[in-house]
Amino acid sequence: MKWSCSIQSCIQPALRSLYGQCELCHQHFCSKHVVAALHICPTNEDIHAIYISGDPAKLEGLDSVRRKAGEAVISRLLATINCDALRRRAETLRDGMKCAVHLPSADQAYFNFDVVGGYNYHGSIVFEDGKTWLARFRLPNHNEPPLQEKNFDRRSEFATYRFLAKTAVPVPEVYDCADDDDPMNLVGAGYILLEKLEGKPLAWYEASEAQKEIFSRQLAEIYVNLEQHPLDGLGRLQLSSTGQPEVGPAFFDYDSEGNLIPLGPFSQSNDYYTALIQRRIELVKTGEIATSAPVDQYLVYKSLLDSLPPNEPGPFFLRHVDSRDANFLVDDDFNITGIIDWELAISTSRSSAFQSPLLLYDLGELYHQGLSTPSEDEKRLSKNLREEQGAVELGALAEKKLHFRVDQVIEADTWNRQTFERVWSGWWKATHGVETFDWDTWYKKALAMYGDGGL
Repeated sequence: MKWSCSIQSCIQPALRSLYGQCELCHQHFCSKHVVAALHICPTNEDIHAIYISGDPAKLEGLDSVRRKAGEAVISRLLATINCDALRRRAETLRDGMKCAVHLPSADQAYFNFDVVGGYNYHGSIVFEDGKTWLARFRLPNHNEPPLQEKNFDRRSEFATYRFLAKTAVPVPEVYDCADDDDPMNLVGAGYILLEKLEGKPLAWYEASEAQKEIFSRQLAEIYVNLEQHPLDGLGRLQLSSTGQPEVGPAFFDYDSEGNLIPLGPFSQSNDYYTALIQRRIELVKTGEIATSAPVDQYLVYKSLLDSLPPNEPGPFFLRHVDSRDANFLVDDDFNITGIIDWELAISTSRSSAFQSPLLLYDLGELYHQGLSTPSEDEKRLSKNLREEQGAVELGALAEKKLHFRVDQVIEADTWNRQTFERVWSGWWKATHGVETFDWDTWYKKALAMYGDGGL
């Protein structure tokens, strides 16, 4: 059980999907109480309906409620940070160089993407010589993982940056890392101290064809460089006892008491997928995911286990999981100045690691039509890998999405029925080489083959 239901009298596990997490009151709910009268916040469906309606008064009211909730999260984090201790720690790491720490207040930080990005808040540390660091903190929001996992995520990101420092991949230098709830951490909240890179977040939709070509050529160089730094297992990086990056667990689960269970590292790609999918099936049975249609989710998982991509025994390579355009920094000419936010990066199979980044996908075609044909941007990267870098195999992998589709199927939840069926349809068509898919026909065959799993 990752989270328990927030209703005091309930002993059921909370849903792990966003449907069981409330961004407004920051509570977690089981499938029964997520829609119960005891929880009066707007549901995800309510919020979606308000945005679809376009009603100015409703939109203004919703934005006000969301802002209040978002600022409360930031304020809660800031209350745990000892600014003076952070300043002293930074000065110590730079041999006494004086600095000023700036932690923007909640009203300044909310919706300021230079400060708050994804799950994290960033303060700035400016030294007398003009050098600037960032202090990165995990926000205590509605999807914050339990303490052990949160600390592992932070240490893994730190280890990943240390690993990348030995490559030619442009990433920030990291200087220090500390856990939450560590008595030796005088700052209070867990953190990473890292270099602030030059550049602005990439806005791919604004790029001209010439700018896309510049970016694509440099991304191809990065792919080739990463291939020169293989790893010996499938999992997430951590620091060894000697301080060197090594491959650790690939993912975590929780026992009935909420204790962390590490799984991995793995020596073969399909060992990883099998372990992950089997754990997801257990979550279906414990009511932590897919409570709206558990048998449907079970059948999808059982069918997926029988149709995984070709197994790969290694070597393995680092993959940036959140490869949206905002995590690539560029200058005015679209030269890549940095790649950031490696929080969930994983050492994985070659064919998974060297897929094109998410920012190059045609998501409308991918989700709504269930097609896996490479976009023009993917083809550009593939061409640069083949013709400019002589990396024929990497060029072929950059046009494929099999592993992306596996990941989407594993994460899709029946609470979002339309996306759930579309994702499975896309996977089925891609793996079976067919152009159409009928859910009802497939469902009857799958039910006859696998049964209902006791659900």
